[in-house]
Amino acid sequence: MADYNVEDVLKTIFNNSSTWKPTDKIPLVIKEIEQLKVDMKAYIGSCDWDIESIINEGKELCIESKALVDEMQQCKQEIEQETMAEILKSIENHDQLSKELQLVNFAMNILYDVVQCGRYVKEFDEGREAQSYSRSIEAVYDLVQLVEMPAEGFRELDLYVNTKTTGQLILDNLLHELFNEWTELVYTNINASPKKTVITFKIKLDESQMSRDILNALERCKRLREKVTELGQFLLKEVLIPIIHNDCTVFAETDILMTITINHKPNYKPPYDHVIANLRLLFHYLSNRLNIEFDCDRTIIRKIGSEIAVAFRDILVEDCLIDTIPNNINELQSYGKITSEIEDFQHFLTVVKFFPEENLSILDYVNNIDVIFSEKSSQYFLETARSIMLKDLSATMSIGVETIPESNEVVGSPLDENTEDALKILDATIPKSLFYFPRCMISKTAQELLDLVYVMMEQAVQCSDVVCKKLYHTTRIVFELYDAVVPYYHENYLQTIPQYVALFHNNCMYLAHNLQTFGDKWMILMEGRELDYPISFVDLVQKLRDLGYHHLTVHMQQQRKQILDNVRSSDLNSIVVKDLLSNNAEAAVRQCLRQLHLLKNVWIGVFPANVFVRLMGTLVNMFVHELIHRVCTVEDISMEMAVQLGDIYTVVVQKAPGLFQNQEDVHAHVKSWAKFQELIFVLRGSLKDIEKHWNDGVGPLSEHFKTDELRTLIKALFQNTQFRANLLSKIK
Repeated sequence: MADYNVEDVLKTIFNNSSTWKPTDKIPLVIKEIEQLKVDMKAYIGSCDWDIESIINEGKELCIESKALVDEMQQCKQEIEQETMAEILKSIENHDQLSKELQLVNFAMNILYDVVQCGRYVKEFDEGREAQSYSRSIEAVYDLVQLVEMPAEGFRELDLYVNTKTTGQLILDNLLHELFNEWTELVYTNINASPKKTVITFKIKLDESQMSRDILNALERCKRLREKVTELGQFLLKEVLIPIIHNDCTVFAETDILMTITINHKPNYKPPYDHVIANLRLLFHYLSNRLNIEFDCDRTIIRKIGSEIAVAFRDILVEDCLIDTIPNNINELQSYGKITSEIEDFQHFLTVVKFFPEENLSILDYVNNIDVIFSEKSSQYFLETARSIMLKDLSATMSIGVETIPESNEVVGSPLDENTEDALKILDATIPKSLFYFPRCMISKTAQELLDLVYVMMEQAVQCSDVVCKKLYHTTRIVFELYDAVVPYYHENYLQTIPQYVALFHNNCMYLAHNLQTFGDKWMILMEGRELDYPISFVDLVQKLRDLGYHHLTVHMQQQRKQILDNVRSSDLNSIVVKDLLSNNAEAAVRQCLRQLHLLKNVWIGVFPANVFVRLMGTLVNMFVHELIHRVCTVEDISMEMAVQLGDIYTVVVQKAPGLFQNQEDVHAHVKSWAKFQELIFVLRGSLKDIEKHWNDGVGPLSEHFKTDELRTLIKALFQNTQFRANLLSKIK
């Protein structure tokens, strides 16, 4: 029976043929069922269990279970009818007892508060008899606290109002007495005058029972922290900070009396060692007077330290100790001596219990000494550079070479063939003047500024990468500052004094010339170090040159305008409407020559020779061109005026060459000079002379005058005759 599988039987019956009918399979199923019945009977007959007795036993259990259920139903009915009535009665009794208990507790709490009030009053009286502020203040303070949060119902008693009013009044009186006692024990006074301020400390705190009693009383009423905070803030703002910032004298006159005299000196900052010495005297006095243990190793000076130590440390570092960091590398290398003194002072503050033993250090700023040093040295160099830029430009010096060498031959060990070829190409490509500066005058301030940036460079290469990078950027800022400061500060001189313009131009050119190779020199000194930033000053070269060009151009325009105004304000501007020129025409020309001569005296030797001759040539050419233009644009010139013009212009021919170092330079650098001479020849000559100079278009006149220009000039100077007509017909 255990191995019988219904699914296998069904598969056997239904899967033995591909097609079947229900009528064919029903007999097989019936046969299988009958066989199963036979097998079941055989199995039951052979089984060890008495099946019939088991069934009978189950029927008996069902009968007993039903009887038990009936009995439980009967018990339930009895409980609901009798027991529930007793339970409800018990609940009513419990509620009544609970209300009675609440009434008893309410009365007991009120009585307890009344008894406590009486006990606190008694303790206060005992404390006053014993002259103990701490016992008195503790009793009254507890009384006030009790009245603030009394038991329910206590507020309705008359005793509550009287107790609250009396308790608060007694507490206020006690606090007033305590504060007066504190003022007697810790007395401070400030006597200020315009020249000095005298601060007096008179501290009488000691190990006596009275002092401890007052401290404990203030602590019990939670007012000691308030008084310590007031004292700490007074000490910080009125004493410690002035000692750090001013010239002070700290003097302990007696064990309990100390005076601090603060002298008001404008623009004065005391040395760090004076500050530390004064602070040592002050904290030694405070330690002796305030180092009193009054509760669990807590002292007044320790509590003051917890209030102001951090603020004091920060002010001391920022306003005093950071100033001890030098701005040059040599002094920085010996800075260890100062750090030792500061470390000793910090240990002293810990010993006197003003500083905690851990987590507070004055020397934390040393961890960033490279950053602070870079900032200070940068600030120092910028301030120094600015002060140099503000100096007078007229203090001069001579620099540069008279002549530029013709070759760049390298003297030294023989070079390989490739190097020699490269040098030849370089020599042919780059002008020889690139590495030479021509002889001229510059302001001493320009050389001072250059010397300063060389010092910055030399110091930078000896420092860490942080400092080096900062000083490199500072060096660039120096030249950018030059662009901003010098033209602005010396603006009036640059607008009015030619020598200042010349010197400023030369200064800019000289600085730009040095900046061409300044970056390479820096890189050579930095050889072997890995840098994360490029070093170059080439981008500043053109900026400085443009700065010099700009101011020189502006001044040249001013000089040009003055010359043109002189000419145009004279009769030379009204030739067409006059037969004769007045004296102001020659006066205007001579004034222009005097102006140019003044420029020569100011500029010669200041500008490089080639620059001077080009500038003077430009101004003279402009002047001569204007004189030519005054004549060549006129339609009619009388003979008398032509003679006058010839005489006046001859003065220019006589004086102008003297404006140059070499008089022959007037021919090379004054483009209109030959034309001007030919114009004088025309003004003084005859038609026959003009014809010879024209020489059928190959003479001097043809080289400098255009055909139309010469024809107009002849028509203006000479009357209409047959000879003039013949000459004009030849000039085509």
